[in-house]
Amino acid sequence: MKTPDQLLKSVYLGDRACRGLRLDTVNKRFEVVVDLISRIRSADGLWNYYSEEDIPDGRLVFENVSAVSLEPPGPLPNDYILGISVEQQEDRFVFKIRVASVEAEGSCEVTITIHASEFYLSDPRTPDARIRD
Repeated sequence: MKTPDQLLKSVYLGDRACRGLRLDTVNKRFEVVVDLISRIRSADGLWNYYSEEDIPDGRLVFENVSAVSLEPPGPLPNDYILGISVEQQEDRFVFKIRVASVEAEGSCEVTITIHASEFYLSDPRTPDARIRD
């Protein structure tokens, strides 16, 4: 099983979009729905257009969530994912996902910050599987 930062290094989101957010407060789970998640499997660490493990409408799943915030408040993250990072803080991880928000009035960048202790990918075709490798 990979650590969250190792797993993120194997995920390509370069020209992918955020299709939605799901918050399950009872189970302390937060999901970011992505139009297509691709995996990076090459030794050079580059995507190289590898598509054999693509996950349409894939989910970035965060569990044991203690906090979620969107900055700035108001605009919805509804366009390209601009970047994702993770930092360990004691027994938890802080994930920051930068997503474009595009509306008729204009566009801006929204940062989603998630404090969680677990992270994995989910494929809606096999919803019970937790992809951690």
